[in-house]
Amino acid sequence: MVTESSLLHGGISNPENKRRYEEEITQLEKDRGTDVQFIHPEAHHVLKTRGAGEKRFINICSNQLIDKPSCEAGRGRGGKAGYNWRLPFSLTPGRPDRDAAGNRCVIYDVIFHPDALHAAETKKRLMELLHSTAVGGVEDSFHIKLDKGHIKQLKMKYKGVPQAAVIRRPIPGHEQQQIIDLQDYRCSRDSGPRARPREIIITVALPLLRSAQDAEVRVQERRLVLESQKPAYKLDLPLSYPVDEDKGDAKFNKTKKELTITLPVQPIISLSLFLFSGCDIL
Repeated sequence: MVTESSLLHGGISNPENKRRYEEEITQLEKDRGTDVQFIHPEAHHVLKTRGAGEKRFINICSNQLIDKPSCEAGRGRGGKAGYNWRLPFSLTPGRPDRDAAGNRCVIYDVIFHPDALHAAETKKRLMELLHSTAVGGVEDSFHIKLDKGHIKQLKMKYKGVPQAAVIRRPIPGHEQQQIIDLQDYRCSRDSGPRARPREIIITVALPLLRSAQDAEVRVQERRLVLESQKPAYKLDLPLSYPVDEDKGDAKFNKTKKELTITLPVQPIISLSLFLFSGCDIL
């Protein structure tokens, strides 16, 4: 079973851990009457803008599980003939990160069907519509105003570390036999909802460490980094919930050679996956 502690030995970014994790979550959700699909973003290009005083990066991605785009003949303002495009997409919550200068930024993934991106590559107006749909989705969903006058398409294909989103659908006719709390198996922010914990407690075995002074612990909102030069230890651990960076506590047990880190969780409810359809524009 892939649990939070397994991140200490390879992390959810490890392909084998990721595969096992998704298999377990799929089976657990099936047992409770829900069908799940993991939406892995396939990188295409990145938009950069600003909002709320910070840089905002929007990864424009694709996945076959998103509904295909569609269009139909119509007329716009003034009776001009054209086509109405519908661009279904998925939108994941923004996640904090750092830009090249080390400053805080926020990253969003907007995922379309590959056909939408393929068509937009040869149609400038369709690409503009696709970008407008992505930016509008972020603004409407997270109640943030983005600087539309200074949106820049970057050369990079993806900003940050790719993270899968999850679509959940009830299984028709399924009779639920048991209640399973997915958070007990959580190692992804897209796990099933439950009451938000007050704190995260992480215990790290450091058998060669003499004292806590020999190790450096750095805490960010969604990440914990532990480093030691002698002996050589390094842990870079993504966190399941955003934590208060300034109120953590660490205690080293010299007998067990274990460092226990307690991090209070921010009292903010994260949004899950949203599905939208792009605006119909001629």
